[in-house]
Amino acid sequence: MKLIISLLISVGCFAQNTLSIIPKPQSIDIGKGKFSIDENTQIAVSSDNTEATAVAEQLAIRLKIIKNRPIEIVSANSGNNKILFLKNSKIAKEGYELRVSNKNITIEASNPVGHFYGLQTLLQLLPSEIFGASIQPNLNLSIPACTIKDEPRFEYRGIMLDLGRHFFSIEFLKKMVDVMAINKMNTFHIHLTEDQGWRIEIKKYPKLTEIGSIRKESMVGHYRDQKYDGTPYGGFYTQDQMRDLVAYAQRKFITIVPEIEMPGHALAALASYPELGCTGEQFEVGTKWGVEPRVFCPNEKTFSFLEDVLTEIMDIFPSQYIHIGGDECPKEAWKKSDFCQNLMKKEGLKDEHELQSYFIRRIDQFVSSKGRKIIGWDEILEGGLSPNATVMSWRGVEGGIAAAKQKHDVIMSPNSHMYLDYYQANPSTEPLAIGGLLPIEKTYSFEPFSPELTTEEAKYIKGVQANLWTEYVATPEYAEYMLFPRAIATAEIGWSDKTKDFEDFSNRLMQHFKRLDQMAVNYSKAFYNVSFTTEKNSLNQPVLSMSSNDKNGVIRYTIDGTMPNSKSFEYSPKNKITIGGDRNISAALFSKEGNMISTISSKSYTISKSTGKSYSLGTEPKKYFGGEKMALTNGIRGDENSNDPWVGFNGGNLDFTLDFGQKTSFSNVSIGFLGAATAWIMPPKSLEIFTSDDNKTFKSIKKMDLGLSTKNESFVQQLNISVGTANAKYLKIVAENYGKLPIGHPGQGSPSWLFVDEISVK
Repeated sequence: MKLIISLLISVGCFAQNTLSIIPKPQSIDIGKGKFSIDENTQIAVSSDNTEATAVAEQLAIRLKIIKNRPIEIVSANSGNNKILFLKNSKIAKEGYELRVSNKNITIEASNPVGHFYGLQTLLQLLPSEIFGASIQPNLNLSIPACTIKDEPRFEYRGIMLDLGRHFFSIEFLKKMVDVMAINKMNTFHIHLTEDQGWRIEIKKYPKLTEIGSIRKESMVGHYRDQKYDGTPYGGFYTQDQMRDLVAYAQRKFITIVPEIEMPGHALAALASYPELGCTGEQFEVGTKWGVEPRVFCPNEKTFSFLEDVLTEIMDIFPSQYIHIGGDECPKEAWKKSDFCQNLMKKEGLKDEHELQSYFIRRIDQFVSSKGRKIIGWDEILEGGLSPNATVMSWRGVEGGIAAAKQKHDVIMSPNSHMYLDYYQANPSTEPLAIGGLLPIEKTYSFEPFSPELTTEEAKYIKGVQANLWTEYVATPEYAEYMLFPRAIATAEIGWSDKTKDFEDFSNRLMQHFKRLDQMAVNYSKAFYNVSFTTEKNSLNQPVLSMSSNDKNGVIRYTIDGTMPNSKSFEYSPKNKITIGGDRNISAALFSKEGNMISTISSKSYTISKSTGKSYSLGTEPKKYFGGEKMALTNGIRGDENSNDPWVGFNGGNLDFTLDFGQKTSFSNVSIGFLGAATAWIMPPKSLEIFTSDDNKTFKSIKKMDLGLSTKNESFVQQLNISVGTANAKYLKIVAENYGKLPIGHPGQGSPSWLFVDEISVK
């Protein structure tokens, strides 16, 4: 961002608003003076730019709401005390140039969408109250003199909302469009069909909503709890309601992209029309979250049904893209089906993955014949990619890279950074979510382009999308809480240039929160939470650092686990906390006036003879949750409600060798394992402990066949193992991975995870 520092003083109070524009513009030059909107200000549309009138009217409506009086729209190319919408054909499609002087404001663009995005920037230069609904006739509407030139980095900037698991009103969807618009996002992907509910009226197939839109009950609590509420749940949108939403979004230059899932996630459709399955048996609409083995059968009756459905969908939604899902399609039903096996032979398909590709190609051909394009989740790569398909890469970025190398368009949406159903802070302080940990810092760090792609291949990366799956998100308030502010970070990734500065983004975001307040958005305050980083000093003691994204607040903490208050210890970055004994640290951010801003963050330390000691691993972990490479001796116990600081081995054993540095006496070894069968995390089969003085020859001092619980709910199995009297320089622990997931498990045959936490020696 280009700033003339010497002029910042002259704009005074305007500087903060100027710098708080989200997404960050390509360039800003701050000038002298200001422009004030008063009772004589006119909105003007140039005579060659009448198509921008609808955008100008949106500004007039917003000003009328705040000032409680109309503001005139005239035809003019110049003049004083005017907000001018001018045409400039040299500016890129979604770009704009905004100029503010003490005489007038001009927004130049080549078309209405550019004018609309220029208007969003102009509104962000005004007080946050401009986004509210209350009349404030005395509100000072002054704008600092500046020149802003801007255009987006990517053409696709989206959010996906899952409407299959939980149903949300049209009014709420319109509110989401409003919030997306002020952040210059242009695609709202709505997931309309699922195992647990069909949400869109299809006139040719009325049972889809008569039967498929209602499930007899829903899961309560976490999936692993396997509990249900016993209450029917349903809802669907009429075609007229969706047409109304489409028209509303078009006025904000947002495209609604519908998703009709196939060939998997189809149980609600099969419950409505059993003949679409491979067996023809009657099913119920799904009540359990997860992946269902009952899928569409690739016969002509199914293809006729789907073509009819998509014909009606394309009549409702004019979007270029039609999303057809394609993810998480189990193949068991196809393997058992004589029809499917015969079809594979007839078509020369070597396996069921190629059968899925055949299915997708059939749909691709039909959608393409209507002048549209399909998008599918990255599983559509398996068995061969359909010729005209765009890939939405969710299982990391690998699928997107593979698709781009095959010259297919790609939307990057990796679960590592863009799955907003993950926790955004310590789960013990958050509402129930599916799992994982995705703070806004990580979302913001995502870079859509991969160094593995050539310049030519990178052109196929069309944009980014954040996804909110709603198994655990049943209300509009909670949907907003999970979406924002992480979706705002996604908006900046899609619009602004590659250079990222999270501290700068944080400063602008805190001003942006005031706009969300005016729009009554229930955004998460996890942004303010205190985060912990643990290092070790020269004495191998853990040393704790704390920080918050809000640098203006005060971090206060306790060391005994009690709730911090305005009188608690004040943390200073200059005085990091040395952990000399067992501690339960609790911390929160407070305002300078003593009000708690954040929720409470906590971390527990257990200090032993192994704390801070170096170790080696014979098998490299797949994941270091919590980001601390020495997580097994950093003194921090793993929490069943958090991924921090578990060390995860996918299919591999724990092979741990600790170097005490000198011969050390000990009699007890403590180690924790996480169990969560539904998350594919299994306890080890066996454990063996060895000692050595030279790190070459090891003596077994304890061997245990564990037989630990494999129950579904999440739990920590803490083993405190007496080893008698031992004295050695090296300690080796080998824990045998459970192996492949057992028969009857949803992931049967796949390698299980082994999660290990702190290894404590006393």
